[in-house]
Amino acid sequence: MKSTYKVVDKLLNKVIAPIKLIRFLQKGLKMKIWTISLLLVGSVLQGCSYTSYTTKLSKPVERITTVERYQSSIELKEGKVLSASIGDELFVMNRNIVGAVEVIQPLAPTGQPFPQGAIWTGTHRYDDGNSGILTVYTTPRFYKGTIGVILDKNEILRTNHPLVQVEGAKTGRRWTMFGSRDFFVISNNNIDSWALRYGGKKDNSHVFEIVNKHQSDTTEILQTIHINDEKFYSGFIIRKVLIEGVNFDTHGVIQYKIKDTLDSVNK
Repeated sequence: MKSTYKVVDKLLNKVIAPIKLIRFLQKGLKMKIWTISLLLVGSVLQGCSYTSYTTKLSKPVERITTVERYQSSIELKEGKVLSASIGDELFVMNRNIVGAVEVIQPLAPTGQPFPQGAIWTGTHRYDDGNSGILTVYTTPRFYKGTIGVILDKNEILRTNHPLVQVEGAKTGRRWTMFGSRDFFVISNNNIDSWALRYGGKKDNSHVFEIVNKHQSDTTEILQTIHINDEKFYSGFIIRKVLIEGVNFDTHGVIQYKIKDTLDSVNK
């Protein structure tokens, strides 16, 4: 019986020994895998570190609110004595509404586009030692204020990577931006564009021609107006522009003053 037990015990040892060896090897392999994983994670974290040149401002920089205003191309000529000969343009009128909308022109290199109509505030200072002291503007509507744009005092994009992360695990991360360096662009909507040309004097009347300057590649006469001497000197209005005659000489040259009456209404 004893000899039988010995034989069985030897057989069991032969079976169990490889199993113990396998378990030992598996345990060692797991340790190696864990060690390698830690090394890889460390290397990834090291590779994702960024140098940050931003510091949070104790007092945020508020931007000047855009105000809509009316702009006339003849406003600088108002009150001055001007002159024109036959075939000359008395003035070119361009009426614009400036600042009705503020638009962000550049495209964001990140997945989220820049929000239009958002309020941007200077929340951080940027100083890399070479570019001068700049301001980082952020808005809660763009990555919850954790990523902003680097602008100078004229609100022009600065540095080769003007988009920067100012908060979070990747603080200091930067992005390149292409296109216009003007980050904020104020809208300029043209509402009127034409010119008034002098056609000379015929049958005791001064001839004026309204010329299309905006919707035509050629000189297109929209309307011809005849003004007698009395109206010429007392003043007459064409498309809400007051023209007052000052003098008319024998060479066909007129002297006059102009005023945009629409500008007076908007002021």
